[in-house]
Amino acid sequence: MLPKVMNSLNAELYGQRPSLTRDNQLSGDAASGREHGLTQPERLPAIAPGTPMWKAVPPRLVGPYLTGQRSVLAGYVYRATDVRFHNAAEAYHALSLGWEDSEFTPAMSELYLLAWLARPVDGYTEAAGHGVPEFYLEPIPIPVGAGMCRLGTDSDRLVARFDGLAWQQTEP
Repeated sequence: MLPKVMNSLNAELYGQRPSLTRDNQLSGDAASGREHGLTQPERLPAIAPGTPMWKAVPPRLVGPYLTGQRSVLAGYVYRATDVRFHNAAEAYHALSLGWEDSEFTPAMSELYLLAWLARPVDGYTEAAGHGVPEFYLEPIPIPVGAGMCRLGTDSDRLVARFDGLAWQQTEP
């Protein structure tokens, strides 16, 4: 489901449609998400400008982002082409969101993700950890055209787009 939102977001805002349908299985049972039946696409070596990215947004920060109280992206982020999930529980497992003191739980009914296209000036550092490539992003201003996506138990939706000054709500 989420690839539908990413394709729509990128096509509408950037005139691009990323390839989000190449899936293959990670090897080994310890691979992140394997025990949950998730598939992982083939790995790409680096983050090139224009690469679709996303960040899981902690529940307490969704409001501050959408009201303009938070204007930067920072922390752990993922290439959209590196992982697939269809609901909040799958995203929780695929992105290993269960670290100590995490606000995320596998029982969440919804999860919000910020989606954007990487720029040449963004500073991404590869982070070691689990099976899904994870990158640490130094603080950057929210890119114009970024989208806030809601991933529910049975649907996904682009809820707002950032126009460079404020988040604009999208139609339901």
